[in-house]
Amino acid sequence: MKRIDSFGVVAFKNTDQVFTVVQRIIDWAHNNSIPLHFHPFLYKHLNKSDTIEESDFLDASDAIISLGGDGTFLSVAHMCRFTTKPIIGVNLGDLGFLTDIGIDALEENLMKIREGDYRTISRMVLDAKLTRDNKVIHSFHALNDVFINRCNTPKLTSISAWYGNDFITEFFADGIIVATPNGSTAYSLSAGGPIVEPTVQAFLLTPICPHSLTERPIILPSDKEVSLVINEKNPDLLLSIDGLTSVRLQSNDRIAISYGGTAGNLIQLAEHSYFSLLRRKLDWGRGYKQRISTQ
Repeated sequence: MKRIDSFGVVAFKNTDQVFTVVQRIIDWAHNNSIPLHFHPFLYKHLNKSDTIEESDFLDASDAIISLGGDGTFLSVAHMCRFTTKPIIGVNLGDLGFLTDIGIDALEENLMKIREGDYRTISRMVLDAKLTRDNKVIHSFHALNDVFINRCNTPKLTSISAWYGNDFITEFFADGIIVATPNGSTAYSLSAGGPIVEPTVQAFLLTPICPHSLTERPIILPSDKEVSLVINEKNPDLLLSIDGLTSVRLQSNDRIAISYGGTAGNLIQLAEHSYFSLLRRKLDWGRGYKQRISTQ
């Protein structure tokens, strides 16, 4: 892969752990004469006397180091507007399905990336358009999910769903999630949705606490649009994009969600099995192995 000549560093938490890792990266870059740039949030916490704009930071960085968990990685992906700029996910969180690199051998791994010894993987992106009174008022991209949920009143919602021109049903639930396979291990999983291998091109339609137990998650091919319509007499609802951007909804709003291509900028150091990742992150089989070892 392409050699990386300059790095940008992003973190959104002001903690000792973050700044310990940041100092390691500073020392590594200084010792190897590698240009290093900092997102404005970090920049001001590093006691810099001047300021930097986010756009200048992105322009100066060949690749972005995301320090945190999957939420930080998603923020960086949105910041980069799902371009081909490589993102290096350094896991400082708990699970970290998107963050491929740990901190134990951080400097060694960054040097591998610097020399081009890495691969990038692609993930499906959702396009979402919010239409009100026959006008598109917002357009979004999402890497994990687009979801509708209540924001004030704990009442049942009524949301009608279509797949292309086919009416699916009127969901009575706390809300509804439309996820990518990449997002199948995020909010959708917590709501009872299935885990889907992330290279599959599909929509996951997952109702949140549906009133009817027969309204189950649905997996749909991504070649048609999924439409959600907010029916009358709903509580206050929010449309959320990857949990980062939210918009209040009104009755008769329509959200059209379609396949938005792929974002191919997630850096991986080596190819590994998705199922080994699930075993490691979700502790699959560990309880059984522990029981066997004690017998």
